[in-house]
Amino acid sequence: MHRLTIALLALVTVSACAAPVETISKRPAIIPKAIQPQPTSFAPPPAEQASIDDFARSFLNSIQTQSIRERREFCGFFFRDSAGQLQATAPRRGTFASCNMPVPQRRDNIIASYHTHGAYGPQYDNEVPSTTDLLSDFQLGVDGYVSTPGGRVWRVSNANRDASQVCGLGCVIRDPGFVPRNENQVRQRYTVATLTQRSGV
Repeated sequence: MHRLTIALLALVTVSACAAPVETISKRPAIIPKAIQPQPTSFAPPPAEQASIDDFARSFLNSIQTQSIRERREFCGFFFRDSAGQLQATAPRRGTFASCNMPVPQRRDNIIASYHTHGAYGPQYDNEVPSTTDLLSDFQLGVDGYVSTPGGRVWRVSNANRDASQVCGLGCVIRDPGFVPRNENQVRQRYTVATLTQRSGV
């Protein structure tokens, strides 16, 4: 699993959000001071939310193959242009488990962050977002979208303070090398508390 960390004055960093599965229970949960929850915002009306979800799913699907092939994360932002149309910033390439990008100085038109979890890695719990994925978006005050090697898409809701599956396994292109593991333990919704519980730290 990979995480999205937003440093508001410098960079957005997407990096490994959990320790390797074999040692995950031995690693303490550390939440950077720069990533503390901000007051909640209002969720978009259902029709608008569905439109944003569809845009996010389509866009993430369009970059999923390359992200998997290159075995690296891609990251960026969704925003509305001057005509009110949904757009995406050009994906920035990261490493297998990290991705750095500048935070735009103008943030009032940003709808959500996005990042891929890239290729399957058996040592990572990368079918779910991380606590830092959630807290980073909360800090910036926007939603977030995450695609996984198994082809899931998650939406981090700043208003609801949770992450929920927009769609499940295979709803976007999945890594041919993906190996399902404990799929019955992947919930439809997570909070920071339940993700921390899942990680066993």
